[in-house]
Amino acid sequence: MTFECSGDSIQPHLEHLNHYVSYHLVTMNPFLNSVAQKLQLSASRVAIIAALLVIAASVACGGSEDEPGSFEVEESASEPGTIITDELTSPRGLILNQDENLLIAETGGGRVLEVMPNGEIRSLTEKRMPHALNTGPDNEYRAGPSAISVLNGEVFTIVGEFRGNQSARLFRLTPGGEKEFEPVTEATDAFAPLSNRFSNPYDIADAPEVDGWIVADPGGNSLLAVDLDGNIRDYVVFEDFHIPDHEPPVEMVPTGIARGADGAIYVGSLTGYPYPRGEAVVWRVEDINGDGDAMDEGEVEPYATGFTTITDITFGPDGNLYIAEFSSDTKTVFESGDFAENSATHPGRIIRWNNGEPTVIVETVVSPTGLVVTDSTLYISEEYAGRVSKRPIN
Repeated sequence: MTFECSGDSIQPHLEHLNHYVSYHLVTMNPFLNSVAQKLQLSASRVAIIAALLVIAASVACGGSEDEPGSFEVEESASEPGTIITDELTSPRGLILNQDENLLIAETGGGRVLEVMPNGEIRSLTEKRMPHALNTGPDNEYRAGPSAISVLNGEVFTIVGEFRGNQSARLFRLTPGGEKEFEPVTEATDAFAPLSNRFSNPYDIADAPEVDGWIVADPGGNSLLAVDLDGNIRDYVVFEDFHIPDHEPPVEMVPTGIARGADGAIYVGSLTGYPYPRGEAVVWRVEDINGDGDAMDEGEVEPYATGFTTITDITFGPDGNLYIAEFSSDTKTVFESGDFAENSATHPGRIIRWNNGEPTVIVETVVSPTGLVVTDSTLYISEEYAGRVSKRPIN
């Protein structure tokens, strides 16, 4: 006889459990029967004690709260959001420009989109940037513009690698010019050593300390420093880790990156296969000794732990950290079948981390990969749903 230790699943069985303990665990168990005789206790009293132990065990389960990655859920977490735009092809990175208009990196569409104050959506370039619809596992992964930076009034975007086409580059957008976008970095050499080059860049943060940007590159499990001239060098390289019952090491896989109010860089980790629950970490990264990287002792430290497949992070004006988890079962999403269908069946969620207290503020959001937070609004890109939505911040 087994009981699932999650939620309230054990509670309806307690009455039956008392009967089960008193009869099977005592009457049919010679050891417990002999204990009862030696202590001059009736079988029913031993049954009561045993049942209390089982009840205590059920309370200890806390339902789901003691399971990895289980957090308190806000009452409004299940409320639907308002769709800003849909029918997009893998929207991913989000940012507000200097006019406070929302910019969207449409990865599978090869575009950077701007949401105008009247709700109109326009592309910042007429020509589409390098992109692909059928790369990665089962040819279901989309590659293209992944994240956006607005630096000194100019718009930059990183494009991830696909099919070895040497497309992993940082581009400057020049709308209205003869060339609407131009590369800042050199084309990726797929046969060069993995260090000091793009592999599959995913997210970007402005970084005056390196005279440019720091880029999260999950293809190399690294953070890269990129200067305004397009030079690339390693800033952090993350080590693999081990989990029980899985012999091969698990990759850390950095994804979403953000600047904290303390000036440090923060980066979330997706983690590699089998995408273990509760093992994703938000890291705090700071070049303490000023040597141009964060590879020395104490320069990379865990800031928030216990998450699952982080795809983006951002700090809100309230100082809280907001975290996007891709799916409740990323392994199943990526194993086979249609990614869009799998993501809808196994949705993700958004978590607010407030001084060490995690709270789920949005449930059942489909493959969230981009976040922006203002004083009043949370914006979410739902990649495999092809939409960007918004919700009020409580």
